[in-house]
Amino acid sequence: MKYANLHLHSTFSDGQMTPQQLILIGKSLGYRALALTDHCTDGGVTDFFKAARLEYVEAISGVEFDGPAFGVSLHIVALDFDRDDNKIRAFIKRLCDDKAEGTRRRFELARERGIIDGLSWNDVLDNSFEGDWICEDQVIRLLRRKKLLPKIGGDEEYRIFARSPEAKALSLAKPTAEEIIKTIRGAGGIAVLAHPNKQMHLVPKLVDMGLNGIEIDHPHLYEDYPEQAQIAAKTYNLYVSGGTDHTGAMSGCDKTNAVPALQGITEEQFYNIKERRLG
Repeated sequence: MKYANLHLHSTFSDGQMTPQQLILIGKSLGYRALALTDHCTDGGVTDFFKAARLEYVEAISGVEFDGPAFGVSLHIVALDFDRDDNKIRAFIKRLCDDKAEGTRRRFELARERGIIDGLSWNDVLDNSFEGDWICEDQVIRLLRRKKLLPKIGGDEEYRIFARSPEAKALSLAKPTAEEIIKTIRGAGGIAVLAHPNKQMHLVPKLVDMGLNGIEIDHPHLYEDYPEQAQIAAKTYNLYVSGGTDHTGAMSGCDKTNAVPALQGITEEQFYNIKERRLG
């Protein structure tokens, strides 16, 4: 059993579990340390920390960002950063605002097309919490709760529409991976390259940007990528991380993600991060 699960999502972004539920489920599975890494927001971390203290689980701050570099989209997880740092606070707010605006544009287009009916954007905002990364998953949860899903196709009809080239074109531009890494490091955090399938060749360039961590254990790491990530960590003196993401009991997701998943890192690897043993 791994000691720490450092890649998790909650209802503050596109996860299905609340921060409190993640702590309870994680503890029941045997994890001793956890990080909530919602997309582009740490809005759920305060609740996560409170629940962790009550359950004697160690918790650290986290966010998962994504942005382009060298012609590909990269996911960078921020771990154990200073949440009071002004620059990362402004960065997170900007990304949450941009995501909400992109989601609003797709939502309004879906209303025009008749895919959504009986729900307004103000309804979505009224059912959101401060710090939410408002995405399609949150819209779908509200549609389910109000029993307003399309009769044909259900939530998949809206998901398919939201992922169409036409809808994606309504999104706002994302920050570059370089800006993400610099912001994380500026807040004293660990910048981790997440699930680096087919991205190992970029590690030297990302290290030059300031990358100082890499995931070595993740449900979607396949073939020999875990071994390659371990080698890269030793070569470039990187912290190692890992977690279950949207897979397994801590995700609440169905279909291909509804399989056993207990990925993570060891106690020593966790305290390497927590105590900055690698510098």
